[in-house]
Amino acid sequence: ARWLDTERACAQQAPKRLYYLSAEFLAGRTLRNAVQCLRLEEGYAAAVAQMGFDLEELYDEERDPALGSGGLGRLASCFLDALATLDYPAVGYGVRYAYGQFEQLIRAGQQTERADCWLRDGAEGAGNAAANPW
Repeated sequence: ARWLDTERACAQQAPKRLYYLSAEFLAGRTLRNAVQCLRLEEGYAAAVAQMGFDLEELYDEERDPALGSGGLGRLASCFLDALATLDYPAVGYGVRYAYGQFEQLIRAGQQTERADCWLRDGAEGAGNAAANPW
């Protein structure tokens, strides 16, 4: 809802807008970052503790989507984060990969790799994609 409100406000004010296209965005894990940026860590830790869990262990449960090797993907994510922090009207576009780089496994003493299916467990439509609001 807030995104749609922002889009409507921008349409009325007609500011210059920035559109950023990157083949990869390497946001990494987002839960800790979001909780810390909102300065809610103490409250979240207490709430999670009331449910019998530890916030640090909860942070460790979040999968890290291996969608890039750092470098330009990390730069793209930081750039968009800075634009949002500074309230610039900007949108990032990228490729939505079904698989990350790879997952390393050791089988019978040998290293093997397999595709890292970061959208597993039915997460394909749950929070990883936004429906077109128009």
